[in-house]
Amino acid sequence: MRAIREYLKHKPCLRGQILDRGELKRVAQACGLSPQEARGELRRLGFILTRNNHGLPVWTMPKADRPEGGASTEKLKRPQRRGSPTG
Repeated sequence: MRAIREYLKHKPCLRGQILDRGELKRVAQACGLSPQEARGELRRLGFILTRNNHGLPVWTMPKADRPEGGASTEKLKRPQRRGSPTG
């Protein structure tokens, strides 16, 4: 049985947030846990169950608790082009 913390270290796309349905089920299976046990483990690790902009339940880790160098869910700012499109 793999610990969820160890599993998440190797999955950078899941470090900041995990959808409660499909993604949680995959994480639980990979760690040899039931989805209910995985939810309890996420809660112990400091994740909070919230809803995203689409109303789906998602487990998120508060930004203050995220490890250094972890994946950020914030969008990167692109430099804006200046001038007219014709030149």
